[in-house]
Amino acid sequence: MEHRVAVSWERQGAFSHEGFERRHSLSFQPEVTLPAGGAGNDYGADPEQLLAAAMASCHMQTFLALAAKKRLTVDFYYDDAEAVLGQKDDGKFWIETLILRPRVGFSGDKVPDDAAVVAMHNKAHEHCFVANSVISEVVIEPGFQAT
Repeated sequence: MEHRVAVSWERQGAFSHEGFERRHSLSFQPEVTLPAGGAGNDYGADPEQLLAAAMASCHMQTFLALAAKKRLTVDFYYDDAEAVLGQKDDGKFWIETLILRPRVGFSGDKVPDDAAVVAMHNKAHEHCFVANSVISEVVIEPGFQAT
């Protein structure tokens, strides 16, 4: 199965080694376009944020699938994901750590305890396609619903 995205950029103003416009767009379907830019921009998502978003979204989808199979009722799922930039010994920059901070709320007759939620996050991480595709360290810091 292929997952495609169209990246579109056009020059605006000067283009040189001293700088150029970093704004561009990402189109996922004909009617779904996301504004994007370079790191630290005020226009749209930067590539590092998009990697954190991909990891968080994949983890969430996998977690929700596991919860559904267990016949649990999930009321909400929030994450405050972060991509941490590092520098390798050879001077190249990379995303060395992706941090997920999922907060999940359950209701119904079967509400899992904290240990069961941690186990579900661990299993979700093991089966997440994006997690299985990156060399960055992934740290999961789950939050728990007050009972």
